[in-house]
Amino acid sequence: MQRKTPGKLNPPPPQAEFDRLPLNKWCQIIEGLFYRLHSHNPATKKPWPPLHFSQKGLSRFDPKKGVGTVCLAEQLAGALMEVFDDQWGPVGAVGRSLTKKQLAEYWVTCVQVSPVILFEASGPNLSKIGTDVQLLAGDHTIAREWALRFMFHPAQIDGVRYLSRHDNLRRNLALFSRPALLPAQKERDLHPTKLAVWSMRIHSTSNLKYGPAVRLRDHPHLDETLKELEVAIIP
Repeated sequence: MQRKTPGKLNPPPPQAEFDRLPLNKWCQIIEGLFYRLHSHNPATKKPWPPLHFSQKGLSRFDPKKGVGTVCLAEQLAGALMEVFDDQWGPVGAVGRSLTKKQLAEYWVTCVQVSPVILFEASGPNLSKIGTDVQLLAGDHTIAREWALRFMFHPAQIDGVRYLSRHDNLRRNLALFSRPALLPAQKERDLHPTKLAVWSMRIHSTSNLKYGPAVRLRDHPHLDETLKELEVAIIP
């Protein structure tokens, strides 16, 4: 394996070498409600499906030769930061804002994740697999090579739970497309105004469940979230 260098993500070892690691030792069983922020289709003005497992090679953990990946956030604030924080700038800057157009074009969907096994990309675990925090903040191209190692490891884990590079107190999930998670099932009660009702129900299946898409501008927790993040709304 190539040695680690400050400020630069090292490539992963060959798959056969990585496969010898006891990956399950550094995994957690995760379940609960998560948030998916997604845009709309300009042609139809309707939201794109919230649980698209990407193989486009656009983000950190969705390699083109992989099985497909969808990313979820533990809080609405985390979802907003993943999509917009690269353009916001510091508090007080004009650019630290969302436009009314963006609020109309983005949608929020609640997703219930039944128990999944995820590599916990925090603490000493990154060192144990031979890398460091650059996996979460460094070059996306090399990070996608690491994602392939996780996807095809014989442990067949369901994804990665990782710290946001925008806020290391927040965690996100990169879920891999696995047969046990699919097909995803739509549930009308998985609505931000009905989560108390939803939590009282018994959920025995392992597949993913998702609620109706809510336009970002109409989300009941938007105002408090933007206040927390100190982000303005502009015309």
